[in-house]
Amino acid sequence: MSDSSPAVPRSDVRGPVVTPNETAVTPVTPEALRKMIAEYEAGASSIWIARTHRLGKATERGLLFDADVKIRRQGLDDDQVARAVRAYESGQTTREVAAELGVGHSMVWRVLKAAGVECRPNSRRAGRRVR
Repeated sequence: MSDSSPAVPRSDVRGPVVTPNETAVTPVTPEALRKMIAEYEAGASSIWIARTHRLGKATERGLLFDADVKIRRQGLDDDQVARAVRAYESGQTTREVAAELGVGHSMVWRVLKAAGVECRPNSRRAGRRVR
C-alpha cells in the first residue's frame, strides 16, 4: 500500500513528483516546489505563485504548508490601498483591481470597505427582487 500522506515524493512517467494527495491532478516536481518556496519567501503572493505554476491557490498553499513554510497573512500596504481606491473609483471592478494587485477580490472589497469607499451594487444582483 502506498503512503498517501502530503508531500511524499513519488515517481511517474515524467520523473519524481510531489503531490498533496493521491487525487492531485497537477503533479509538482521537487524542483518546482523548491522554486515556489523561494518565490514565496522572497515576497511573491500566493495567487501569483499559483498562477505562475498553474495550480489552484489551495493546492499551492497546501504544498507550502506541508513543506513547513511559515504562511504569512498578506495584506495591502498603504500605497496599494490608495491604488485600489483610485482604480475602483475610476470604474474598475473589484476583480479587475485584484488582478492588478495580485490579491483576491474579497481582500480588495474589504480594503475598500475599510477605507470608507461606497461600493457599487453587484451587477448580477441588481436585477433581483428585494424581499
